Amino acid sequence: MKTGLIAQETGSFTDLRDGKVYKTVKTGDQWIMAENFAFKPDQGNYWAYNNNPANAAIFGYLYDWETANKIAPAGWHLPSEKEWKTFRKSMGAGWDTWSTMKKVYKQMVTGGSSGFNALFGGAYIISDKEFRGLNEVAYFWSSTRASDGQPVNYILERESGEAFITSYADPKGGKSVRYFKDKKE
Repeated sequence: MKTGLIAQETGSFTDLRDGKVYKTVKTGDQWIMAENFAFKPDQGNYWAYNNNPANAAIFGYLYDWETANKIAPAGWHLPSEKEWKTFRKSMGAGWDTWSTMKKVYKQMVTGGSSGFNALFGGAYIISDKEFRGLNEVAYFWSSTRASDGQPVNYILERESGEAFITSYADPKGGKSVRYFKDKKE
């Protein structure tokens, strides 16, 4: 098993809808956005942290799950749980054990070898109508629903230094998005 990941290639993608350019990174055979998505859609639910546009410019928008599934640019998609696990496996982690969660975290943060450059954009907690976790936690949606019906999401916690997958998420709340490029058949 690999013990670490070195980003194989880097590139960029321009969203033709608004002209924003996103950094991208290739790990294994997956192209992934290396920045949080920041497209302002005409429809759907999304928030700039603390309703401050300056936060959206740095951390991207926080989207509810339905919106995140609908607004991917052409040729990109919200990754499935399986794709997140493939990404994690490329960093040498198979299971959510303490040691692998720490190793994956170190590779996913800014300056880590994966080139993912996680941004700790926090979340919008819809039930409390408040923002939480800016510069502390990064939440990323997946397209997958767990057996309990909740969307699966990938979490990085700065305090614990861990990265893990969970299904504890209200689909109406706001989380960050990193799209994966569609694979050519």
